[in-house]
Amino acid sequence: MIKVAQVEIQKTRALLGQMPKQANQLIHFLNTKTNEELEALDIKDRIGTILDIKRVLTMRTLMQNLDRRCQDMQIEINYFTENFTILHEKGLPSPLGSNDCLMRHKDYVLKLITYAVNQVNTSSSTSGEKALPSVQSLYDNLENLFYTEHEVNHLFTIPPNFFRYIDTDKTLRKLQRHKIPGPEWWQSMLEIL
Repeated sequence: MIKVAQVEIQKTRALLGQMPKQANQLIHFLNTKTNEELEALDIKDRIGTILDIKRVLTMRTLMQNLDRRCQDMQIEINYFTENFTILHEKGLPSPLGSNDCLMRHKDYVLKLITYAVNQVNTSSSTSGEKALPSVQSLYDNLENLFYTEHEVNHLFTIPPNFFRYIDTDKTLRKLQRHKIPGPEWWQSMLEIL
């Protein structure tokens, strides 16, 4: 989602160019003229024209909000990734599936259970014979599993909250739907300055 939003931000930034600065100048110009002066310039509806110009400012605000939300999401993703990398280096299985995407929670839980079972089975059979694990090796394995569980729980101290994702998605959709005045109309407005 962040990549899609960043592409949209770049497109919007390129589309707007100098328009926000010009929009403020146009609004100031329209607010300082009398109705007669505006009619002479062929502007019959001051408020409607100003509202059309303000669409540019609204689009800039949406773009800035989307950029800020993407940065917040990226900070959270980086925090999670750093912490998970530490656990992965300690032997925790990777959360990535075969397609290099994050696994579903249910699938990852099954992977963790398999990992734990393999840890216990590997330590219990040090030789080719099937023997009961020693108390020390069982204790070490259980301690390692409890440590891993504690670390995983610590990684998810705050339950997952999709508010940032939903909020970012809503802002992205608003930005994509928002229409600004066409280039011909905008150029004609700049010519009256």
